[in-house]
Amino acid sequence: MNRYIWQQKGWPYLTWNNKELLYVLGEVRNRQGRLAGKACLLGLDLKKEILLKTITADIIKSAELDGKAPDENQVRASVAHSLKMHLSERSQINPAIDRMVRVMIEAMQNYRQPVTEDTLFNWRAALGWDEGNDRNDYRSIVIPDSEVADDGLLYIQNPAIIPDEMRRFLRWLNTIHPTDPVIKAGVAYLRFTFIRPFNEHNGHIARILTNVLLTKADGFPQHLYSLSAQICKQKELYNRILKRAQNGNLDITEWLLWFLYCFEAALIEAEDALTRMLEKSKFWEKYRLIRLNERQVRMINLLWEGQDCKLTSSYWANINLCSPDTALRDIQDLIRKKILHRKSGGGRSTCYGLN
Repeated sequence: MNRYIWQQKGWPYLTWNNKELLYVLGEVRNRQGRLAGKACLLGLDLKKEILLKTITADIIKSAELDGKAPDENQVRASVAHSLKMHLSERSQINPAIDRMVRVMIEAMQNYRQPVTEDTLFNWRAALGWDEGNDRNDYRSIVIPDSEVADDGLLYIQNPAIIPDEMRRFLRWLNTIHPTDPVIKAGVAYLRFTFIRPFNEHNGHIARILTNVLLTKADGFPQHLYSLSAQICKQKELYNRILKRAQNGNLDITEWLLWFLYCFEAALIEAEDALTRMLEKSKFWEKYRLIRLNERQVRMINLLWEGQDCKLTSSYWANINLCSPDTALRDIQDLIRKKILHRKSGGGRSTCYGLN
């Protein structure tokens, strides 16, 4: 009896129930359109700011899913450099991280181009190709059954069949199908994950590949959401559903439903961030002629960035390294200017919020 999905007769021709997917797919497509519409309202500087945040988050979280922890400041510096942005804080460019960032950004910019074996080998080379393997070789390591115990997952074990699997995968990937591009992205993620063509970096490359396909579905190369961040939030569920797909038949409806809901959550979070950024822009436009000191500007921006804190005079003093009396004068000045209001409590526990 065949144990794994890639041992089933008919692999890799996967199936799913379109009726079960139709509603959530419609919601995803609707949210993609709303996000694109709001993005059109952003000026160039604001658009670069949100791209900086989302691309940085996506790269860090994708690496985190692979058990790695790149320095956030170095990732941010490389993303800013690629976007031709100037950062007030300076951070040295790390060549390895810079290559990782360029792979992500260039892959999405070239989303109309076919993905070839050379494309994948170039991505792997930029991420740091496997020691002991030639740059243009697929995985050479046989995966034993004992590896199932590590994460509950087992991938195609025999490396001898990987070149044929990958040629078939890339031919399918680059062929135009009637399948919705978002569904195709979910199928591609699953197929690539189970083939596991390289000794290392498979998860990262799978997510780059998925981002390319989702960019095709969007129709413009602007990364305004982070799918990797959402996968991180649901990592345990992600692993359970992958395991069930691995041990199941060729029907991957459950996986695709989870993929669509995960993508929808990423779009919702991105739309909320974009809405907040537009409101922040309108706020500063409204108060552009109001004279504020550096401490006041800093704290207002912290509130707009969604800092989960109780804004008290003592918190203000700690952040700005000033006296409690100075903090209180700053706050009272903003209340008079109708920028802040008292929220609750009294005395030292009094909290303040933006109007």
